[in-house]
Amino acid sequence: PDVLPQFSQEYPDVQVVLHEVPVPQLVELAEGSVIDFCIMHIPSDLSELTYELVMRERIFLISHKDHPLVRGMDSRYDNPRHFPDLRALERERIIMLPPDWRLSKLLHNTFSIHNMEPQNTLITTNNTTAINLVAENQGFAFLQESGISRTPYLDRLSCFTIGDPVLTCPMAVVYKKNGFLSPAARSFIDLTREHYSRFDRENRD
Repeated sequence: PDVLPQFSQEYPDVQVVLHEVPVPQLVELAEGSVIDFCIMHIPSDLSELTYELVMRERIFLISHKDHPLVRGMDSRYDNPRHFPDLRALERERIIMLPPDWRLSKLLHNTFSIHNMEPQNTLITTNNTTAINLVAENQGFAFLQESGISRTPYLDRLSCFTIGDPVLTCPMAVVYKKNGFLSPAARSFIDLTREHYSRFDRENRD
């Protein structure tokens, strides 16, 4: 929704087909040249694929601002504080993405560093579902900064950075190695990189 309106103005005759599927299926679609490209974390297997880095964005811990653990802590999306101790979340409900996804692997490594093992997890494949549950005070979630920016519930949420150094995750445009990219596809990729550069911590920190 951030890039498509501008792209449609520049290429009004190009039909865009969106595929919203779990990450493993995105890899299969890209490897099979079913899609021109996908926007995702860098896959572990690049034997059939190549990528262009879009950004390294912060991972936010999000909670309802009235949750007892964070009540009174003024930590907004546009000015997040650092969460002091992840071990305080060990017995809280944590809404996670599937364990084989890149973000979850990064988080479990962070949990291990902090000697923290979540006891109550709820798995979803949908970022919006995770945000909506947190907005109803049904737990905590860890999500990418860019994935939170458009939620209508920002006024209900507290957002925190985690890790030292602050945990970030790479996001990339991934496509078939030696595959053909049309001028329209190339333009969409360039617009995507330009738009999301504002979230790129590598160039700002």
